[in-house]
Amino acid sequence: MRGFRKFLLQEIRLYLREPAAFFFGLIFPTLLIVIFGYTFGKRVVVERPDGLAFRILDLMVAGNLSWVLASMGLLGVYPVLTSLREAKVLKFYQTHPIRVFHVLLAQYASGLLTTLLSFLLMLLAAKLLFRVRFGGNYLVTGLLVLVSYSAFFAMGFAFAAVTPTTRLAQSLGNVLFFPMFALSGIFGPRTDFPPFLKLLSDLSPLSHAYDLLTTAWVSPPGWEIFRLPLYTFQKGTPFLGKTLFQGLQVWHSLLYLLVLAAAFSALAIRTFRWGTEERGAKPASFHPLSPCAEKPVIQVRGLRKNYGQVRAVDGLTFEVFHGEIFGIIGPNGAGKTTTVEILEGLRSADEGEICVLGMHPLENREHLIYRIGVQLQEATLPPRVKVREILETLGAYYPRPLSPEMLMRTLGLWEKRDRFFGQLSGGEKQRLFAALALLPDPDLIFLDEITTGLDPKARRDIWAFIRALRDRGKTIVLTTHYMEEAEALCDRVAVLNQGRLVALDTPQNLIQSLGIERCLCIELEREPVLSFPARSIPGVTRIRQEGGMLRIYGQGDRFILEVLAFLNRKGIRFRSLRVEEPDLEDVFLALTGSSFSSPAAGE
Repeated sequence: MRGFRKFLLQEIRLYLREPAAFFFGLIFPTLLIVIFGYTFGKRVVVERPDGLAFRILDLMVAGNLSWVLASMGLLGVYPVLTSLREAKVLKFYQTHPIRVFHVLLAQYASGLLTTLLSFLLMLLAAKLLFRVRFGGNYLVTGLLVLVSYSAFFAMGFAFAAVTPTTRLAQSLGNVLFFPMFALSGIFGPRTDFPPFLKLLSDLSPLSHAYDLLTTAWVSPPGWEIFRLPLYTFQKGTPFLGKTLFQGLQVWHSLLYLLVLAAAFSALAIRTFRWGTEERGAKPASFHPLSPCAEKPVIQVRGLRKNYGQVRAVDGLTFEVFHGEIFGIIGPNGAGKTTTVEILEGLRSADEGEICVLGMHPLENREHLIYRIGVQLQEATLPPRVKVREILETLGAYYPRPLSPEMLMRTLGLWEKRDRFFGQLSGGEKQRLFAALALLPDPDLIFLDEITTGLDPKARRDIWAFIRALRDRGKTIVLTTHYMEEAEALCDRVAVLNQGRLVALDTPQNLIQSLGIERCLCIELEREPVLSFPARSIPGVTRIRQEGGMLRIYGQGDRFILEVLAFLNRKGIRFRSLRVEEPDLEDVFLALTGSSFSSPAAGE
């Protein structure tokens, strides 16, 4: 619960830091009360049998409150959840012990709290300036507020489930909200609407919320309100009353909102995607290793994963041992990210056997998540969360997290601790995600393209930090597109191509086993005429001359000595020479037939 409390406070802060939510949720409704209060708000429109009269201004507080409920519930959760999913924030949350219901409860509570603050501001302004009147029961009104907000929140949740992009969500949210707002009767009489608009008005949840809150505002302070027709005491008011369905009682509208909340919630729960392509259910053909031993740290046998007709992973088998840096390299689309996300428990597999730290990554995810650290290839955070806040919030979910201060100092983030995430550079964001992966002090760390976009110095700093982690006994699985990085860091490297494992060994053994040529680059004093064949020098396979640069390729331990002896015998003079040794890039090209490039999404 400590972690959820921190997460809830973070979400509330994010709501209040959002300029649009702050203005339209808190300031704008109060401004409307002030503006209309000084114009026509003092005209009496409702009078109860006991003589208590209510003005337009009194009813405007209830009307504005229903507007805030709809905007916070519908426009609050709809674009927010869509943007969190599209930016892979929800997927990032899945790599930590943040549950789905934590996100929903935090969004629900944040919007409800904003509504409460807005209501208090409106009520304070109306009380101080115009002595607003309230004739109902506070508990009844609170119940109606809760039910109305729940209906709008469920609608927003359901619309977010079926909307693919944030831009579309923002557009559709406005298309849904503002017509509903105009038809609710807040702006004027609904009795003059044509029949079709009357029907839409009567079906709109905002109309029911407005009617319920206004009825609660003017009714006697008791629970008998639920046995009364809507607006029993209305007399000549242009704002109140149903247009087609006459004689509705309060409980009818209350039941209607509850049914809407239940229906939209059921739709959303069944269809909402939380950042992965699937909901995590594994096919029956997928079996964990049994028994699943602690050593090796990772065991994979015959792993397969298909996306429709495309086979992303095709029969992978490998093991990762304690205390090693295990690299996974391959061209774009080779299946690197898919493989790693299966190991992390973010995706299911179609076939194969897998064991991570003695556990099945899907069936034992609730326990495994505390022992692994994950840095995703693509992820982001809400732009207005601070570096220090996110570390402290996620750290509260773990029993023995590393110190956020230590991580920020180690990774060069201490000076940026009060910066918003949206203000960080690309390299600083990468370091923050590395800090979040290390926060639980995990036994096994997954780093997916951790140095992409970093400058050379930052990349070298990250390398030194990864080596230090290995020296502390951590096991690291590293995917990268930088061959120099894999050669410098990895104890063993797995080369993937088209979902298959084509090589697995230490970088040096891979280089030596393929017998890749070395190149002797010689800068000549003058351009000679070469009339000798390459076979005349032992170990030489080919010779290429580019102006004054002679490039001689060959193999064998005595290759370079034989070339120098030959040049001396022929009297060929040169200014300089250097040896280009084969590296992991050459292995990569030889095994995959591809050139490496910048990371691509969706591997």
